[in-house]
Amino acid sequence: MVFSSILFILFFLPAFILTYYFVPKKLKNIVILVFSIVFYSWGGPRFIFVILGTTFLDFHLVKWMAQSKTERYRRMLLALSVSINLGLLCYFKYSNFFIENVNAFLSLMGVSHLHWTKLVLPIGISFILLKRLPTLWMFIGKCTNHWITFGVISSISYSSPS
Repeated sequence: MVFSSILFILFFLPAFILTYYFVPKKLKNIVILVFSIVFYSWGGPRFIFVILGTTFLDFHLVKWMAQSKTERYRRMLLALSVSINLGLLCYFKYSNFFIENVNAFLSLMGVSHLHWTKLVLPIGISFILLKRLPTLWMFIGKCTNHWITFGVISSISYSSPS
């Protein structure tokens, strides 16, 4: 679903606006998060667990950073979060490329190739994960006790081109 599609303009957007308008103030962030997840899932439902998983993990890492007594431990947790996010990004973006090149080299050497199921790149994973990285440090001590708020801020960039 794209922003200019009839489905988005006539159904999704009005459903979101009406739901958001009529729910109590304390539920508005939940509405935003749920609609963001539905919107992202429309284009790539198989990968919503990657996005939700990294959001959940980053939330807890930021929470532990906020509770940390030392700057060194905070930086280690930040490095862990950055490593996990960039590791996932590299895995999804470059594993096919790496295996194809290894197989090309192996075929030149006369050795059988590696069996590999090609990975499909989750929609917008680069944008989502790279957008979240600079905000991790900003979150320390702010909304660290509210997973929903962290999820809403992280979900603002979810997109679903289809």
